[in-house]
Amino acid sequence: MKITTFNANSIRARLPILLKWLQENNPDVLAVQETKVRDEEFPHSEIEDAGYNVVFCGEKSYNGVAFLTKNKPKTVSFGMGDDEGESNTRLGHISIGGVEIINTYVPQGRELESNYFQFKLNWLKRLREYFDKTFSSAKKKVVWVGDLNVAPTPQDVHDPKRIWPHVCFCQDVIDAFEDVRAFGFEDVFRKHLPENGTFTFWDYRVKNALQRGLGWRIDHILATPPLAVKSVSCSVDTEPRTWEKPSDHTFVTAKFDL
Repeated sequence: MKITTFNANSIRARLPILLKWLQENNPDVLAVQETKVRDEEFPHSEIEDAGYNVVFCGEKSYNGVAFLTKNKPKTVSFGMGDDEGESNTRLGHISIGGVEIINTYVPQGRELESNYFQFKLNWLKRLREYFDKTFSSAKKKVVWVGDLNVAPTPQDVHDPKRIWPHVCFCQDVIDAFEDVRAFGFEDVFRKHLPENGTFTFWDYRVKNALQRGLGWRIDHILATPPLAVKSVSCSVDTEPRTWEKPSDHTFVTAKFDL
């Protein structure tokens, strides 16, 4: 099974890139974040014409998650099932081919001293509770993907000494992320891509960030042990970041021998 994650930063603006990439790479599952579109305006017909099923939950100009799948999912849900806000358009869950896939767009946090950052930390706490509630144990076949807005190690940012502390790279957010990961998730990305300089996000505001290697690894693919052991590769496709009107993120793909 070939599973890809991609923060589109507006799926309508990035639709030509997405459709081109799908045609060339043909993943079984593409999990998309930051679709930034109301459900009634989601470009589902173009995606269906490309041979994919699509399920989605979004809102105008903000958040939004979607799954594009070659086969129809067995089950689909959105949100954590609580009433604390910003979960339906930040978390999607499908069951497909005997695998549970969770797609998350974790809040960015804005500023360390802000309420937005505290909301981010609480959101991650709620996410851990969601995993505990939804799955009996890490013996289940679960993949967790998405833009997690966390760089968990110095290896995940291009200049750790200068960047620390940041809402995506500081001890509080790393600890919150590790608490979620302690449910039983293994880092499939770093299992296959242990080298330095492998990033998934390059800030628009930094001139020639991709060419200069000024990136972050904040897009992740993690899996519980029954699936992590079956992962055979993980790759970052930087080429779409050079295409016309790209997202600031790019496609990250893991392959599992199921």
